Amino acid sequence: MFNQVRPINKSFCLQMLCEENYAKLQRLSPPLHDAKLGTPLIAIDILEKAPYTHIIELKQRGTSEPSSSGCFTCRVYLDTKSVEVISIDGYTPSSAKEARSPRDVLNQKWALNYLLEKWLNYQLQSLNPPIKRYQAISA
Repeated sequence: MFNQVRPINKSFCLQMLCEENYAKLQRLSPPLHDAKLGTPLIAIDILEKAPYTHIIELKQRGTSEPSSSGCFTCRVYLDTKSVEVISIDGYTPSSAKEARSPRDVLNQKWALNYLLEKWLNYQLQSLNPPIKRYQAISA
């Protein structure tokens, strides 16, 4: 799925994606002031607090298998109202010591944040399932 979405100006779209993820996270949870937050579906732990940033961990609640529960470690920028994924399930992109091009770094960040967006969309849909409407048929 990551390979199918390739915006032309990926750096601009990445910033927009991070801002959308922040808005979705705010709809899922109250403001990030407490150490433990979340909903019945997700748990949000604040790992580190600074004046303008927080590092949080997002986990899905209610899953019995550890392999099925995604754990996102994210940096929340309070001043720009954006969320950036640092790691997923402990997977951190390769270190800066390795020879990687800026394009590779951007593609990696895009993939991680795009996955977070899809996960947040899923959580929002689970929290607010669509209402099924039936239409009467006249015969």
